[in-house]
Amino acid sequence: MKAIKSLTKTQYLYITNDLKAKGLSKGFRTELLDHICCMVELELSDGKEFSVAYADVLDAFGNEGFEELRQTSPVIKKQRRNTISQLLASGIAASIFMLVFGADAQEPPTISPLDHYKRITSNFGQRYNPLKKKKDFHNGVDFSAEIGTPVQSTATGTVLSVQEKLSGYGYKIEIEHSEGFVTRYAHLSEISVKEGELVTLGQVIGLSGNTGLSTAPHLHYEVIKDGNPQDPLNYFTVQEEHMEDKVIMDNRND
Repeated sequence: MKAIKSLTKTQYLYITNDLKAKGLSKGFRTELLDHICCMVELELSDGKEFSVAYADVLDAFGNEGFEELRQTSPVIKKQRRNTISQLLASGIAASIFMLVFGADAQEPPTISPLDHYKRITSNFGQRYNPLKKKKDFHNGVDFSAEIGTPVQSTATGTVLSVQEKLSGYGYKIEIEHSEGFVTRYAHLSEISVKEGELVTLGQVIGLSGNTGLSTAPHLHYEVIKDGNPQDPLNYFTVQEEHMEDKVIMDNRND
């Protein structure tokens, strides 16, 4: 007998939040969650990636899955049953999934975390740390921005963790994306998302701030690939007028 591969916590939370985003009541989400998770686990056991398995289940569930649910759940009222039937059969679920796991989601982070900022004040790599008063390795880039500037997710993904502390990174969000990418947003003044929540490309996830170990209002942004820090400037285009002279010279000397 083939061993059934269980969903990870992140995958389970993604499905839960995806159903919630469709506007279904808690009772219906619970009913659907059990069926959908079982079907996805069967697909995973066949060796499929989660994104492919979930897409296939949503596609099948629009026809076969709802019929199974209808037959095994006589307590569901007719009106609610019709609502779910219309929702799934109309392809809304599959459309939302394709939006999330479509071409854009298969790309690495592709936009700036801020639409509006003064300049980039600290580059990726070796730099002088004014707090430690010595050179160290800077794992990201710093954007000088007014406190309260909207911060957006740079790719579709699932919120891996949130931190609301006044030390270190301060208020911080980490988002897990496809292909081993994680993005980190630090020194925020406000966090608008929760752990396990699905976020889409360009969605506002919080506001920039000055929390934690920080000398001035700014956003610290990191891109991590398979556990290794990457230069965020390789993933979006920055105009020179948004960079301090020292940062521009550092880039030209690389």
